[in-house]
Amino acid sequence: MAQTWEPKAPTEVVERAWAVPLIDCDAILSVAASASGVTVDSDDHRGGDAVVVLSAGSAGATGSVTVTVTTREGHTHVETFYIPIHAATAPGVTARDICYFALRKIAGNGEDPTATELDDALELLGGIFARHNIGPVPLTAGTTVDLPDDFIQPLKFMLRRLVHSTYEAPLTAADEIMADEGERYIMNSLFVNRDLAMPRTLSRRFETIWDA
Repeated sequence: MAQTWEPKAPTEVVERAWAVPLIDCDAILSVAASASGVTVDSDDHRGGDAVVVLSAGSAGATGSVTVTVTTREGHTHVETFYIPIHAATAPGVTARDICYFALRKIAGNGEDPTATELDDALELLGGIFARHNIGPVPLTAGTTVDLPDDFIQPLKFMLRRLVHSTYEAPLTAADEIMADEGERYIMNSLFVNRDLAMPRTLSRRFETIWDA
């Protein structure tokens, strides 16, 4: 059955590994990988793992990699992996940037949030990352959010909803919709056999309400 590897950006060169289901006393003799929608730079093995280095790919597509392993005992193991190709990571986006957006209506337009408000938002953002297994935890305000561009806007609205709930502050209907659709988008993007390109209507909504 096909498996999923962690997504990569088109410009990234990444290493992915497969723990081959070897029987006792067997070992990997050779590894050969072929791919579609992504480039195999090298294939090798490390202990009981088949290791593949991948590059290239088109944003919004899903690459597939088939790994064939031959063992010393004469067994052959074949597995296919899907690897979603996300847009390149947004440069310089930090946890502070996301938190400040989420806290804008709590602190007041043009005002910086208090240290306590920022700490609360960082904790909530860390919870989002942990729940979806998509980012570094724990967070500091200066932590660079190493995620695809198309995840950043959804995260801002998801966090805004949590912040407003924590402070029992009203949330506009538009913000509720953006948070709901953003969370669905991130969850769907993590599925293997889904189109990873942001739906056009959703993309337009994020662009329209980006500075709200």
